[in-house]
Amino acid sequence: MNTQVSDRLHALVIPTQRDSILVPSAMTAEILNLPPLAPIPFAEPWVLGLAVWRHRAVPVVSFEVLTNAGPVPTAHRRAKLVVFHPLPGRNEWEFFAIVASSDPQPYTVTQELPVVASLSARPQDRCIGATVKLGRSNVIIPDMDAIRSRFYP
Repeated sequence: MNTQVSDRLHALVIPTQRDSILVPSAMTAEILNLPPLAPIPFAEPWVLGLAVWRHRAVPVVSFEVLTNAGPVPTAHRRAKLVVFHPLPGRNEWEFFAIVASSDPQPYTVTQELPVVASLSARPQDRCIGATVKLGRSNVIIPDMDAIRSRFYP
């Protein structure tokens, strides 16, 4: 049987209030309107609260605060909640979510995607693996290993 390996990856460009994030579509479980969040006492500053999603309590994270890229985002009516599947090595129920400033957009990544700069060497840009150029704008590729180490120290 002849198996052909695809040279493209289906991804999502998730806009946040400061930057946009590029992630594989397979990492996301669902995108929905931003529900009310329940506060979590004594949580890290980058944890905005808990959202109820499919009868589960899902922690909601500010990517801006997690990466030291800005203040806690303000929610507005176009904001979306992007729910992610659990990170590798975590339990099947450990979903998490981030707040998007508007609807994420699909994008097909090919081998020609140019890396603009690697930001992981700068300590103030924690959880960022690289920046890539999409059209006229730059998007961030998150470092999921660094994010996992922040979530589960």
